[in-house]
Amino acid sequence: MKPSDMPIRVAIYTRVSTLDQVEGYSLDNQRERLMAFCAAQGWNDVTVYMDDGESGTNMERPGLKRMIRHIEEKKINAVVVLKLDRLSRRQKDVLYLLEEVFESNGVIFKSATEPFDTSTPLGKAMIGVLAVFAQLERDMIIERTSTGRRQRISSGKWGGGNVAYGYSFNKELEKLEIVEEEALVIREIFSRYIKGESRESIAMWASKRTSRFIDNTIVKNILSRPTYAGKLQHGDELFEGNHDPIVTTDEWQAAQTEMKRRRDGLSPKGAYLLTGLLRCGLCGGPIIQSNITRKKPNKIYEYDFCACAAQQIKRRTKDGHVKCTLGFHRRHEVEKFVIDRIKGIDDTDQLTRDKINKQSQGSNDHVRKALESRIKTIEGEINNLLDAIQAGLKASTVTGRIAKLEREKDALDQQLDDIKDTEKPVVVDYEEIKRVGEMWDYLTEDEQKTILRRVILQVVLHPKGTDHEIIWNV
Repeated sequence: MKPSDMPIRVAIYTRVSTLDQVEGYSLDNQRERLMAFCAAQGWNDVTVYMDDGESGTNMERPGLKRMIRHIEEKKINAVVVLKLDRLSRRQKDVLYLLEEVFESNGVIFKSATEPFDTSTPLGKAMIGVLAVFAQLERDMIIERTSTGRRQRISSGKWGGGNVAYGYSFNKELEKLEIVEEEALVIREIFSRYIKGESRESIAMWASKRTSRFIDNTIVKNILSRPTYAGKLQHGDELFEGNHDPIVTTDEWQAAQTEMKRRRDGLSPKGAYLLTGLLRCGLCGGPIIQSNITRKKPNKIYEYDFCACAAQQIKRRTKDGHVKCTLGFHRRHEVEKFVIDRIKGIDDTDQLTRDKINKQSQGSNDHVRKALESRIKTIEGEINNLLDAIQAGLKASTVTGRIAKLEREKDALDQQLDDIKDTEKPVVVDYEEIKRVGEMWDYLTEDEQKTILRRVILQVVLHPKGTDHEIIWNV
């Protein structure tokens, strides 16, 4: 049978990036118009493929991938869309689909609203031109959105989105104003951190004063934010804001220096030997170390303990249960476990030698993957909003949302960089860890803290009755 005599098996492809925001581009509207188009051509063997809420810059769309698979299986020999940009808004992706998928499999491609025919050289040229302009229009929207926000920030004005804790936004003056009650918390956070207190401990303190603080990540974001020093950030650029600072520039810079020092493992600061190294084996959260003093008749009892931050801050599930049930561990017992492991390593300890030699830097894999997944989701949301603007939605209605998403992405990118900073190539080996054990009793307390942060990545605590785990920095 000649190709021209083969029955036409049509794939109708529909896509929306932002549901029901732009009239005329809903999935139902596209399907109805394309079914009518196929009927006018006399094509009755029709299958509909759709992608709901998917950006035109993302090729990993379920509906698109299923259609491509059916094309390769020779179940389809014609593809129809309402407009070319329903396929993709990237020129290279459009050309890939046309040349590598459709043409190579003998598939006819039609747009119901654009007059071109892929079977002719002129039709192919027109598609190339349309794809170029679709991408150009999108790039211009991105540029206008980014440029407009930069202009506001460079002039000292707030760039939009969520207002930083400690401030409110005066719409009439277009200016951030200090909320003194919240500012007191911010100043105390900076003061405590600069003096050496851990982020986990600060989060526990702050959570008793406001519900905004649930973990040490929020504390880190506050310490990193130049807004509190009277500055505004756009990308890697810093500008003087027209708002009053909550902390001085010197205090903010001291916090940045301290964060870098702790991240690099160079700071022995902290009240306890294992500050910053402990992690919960149940939920992966940080461990808080603290002490309780209780007075009883004729005697004072003092307890030093380690507990999961989620348990201490009483972070709860929707049904009211505490999320983590690790329980409490006596601090001196945890420290003794670590010291005994280090001092007990010798040439006969083949089990520990093998474990250290095989251990990789994969301890942060789950955190890194979660961050990368959220970043990808944010990029998809931004693309959806840009698609909506390009399709006719007024830009002013979504620029604030885009700016907020961009700031969240910047913060997540920074967290990802922090994790990558700790994932250095082989830092220590078995022999170096063994030497630490041999000279342990001759080291000062600060030297012990510093060296532990060099040879140990994490100490993972498990419920009582289960051995704890040391993740070596190898």
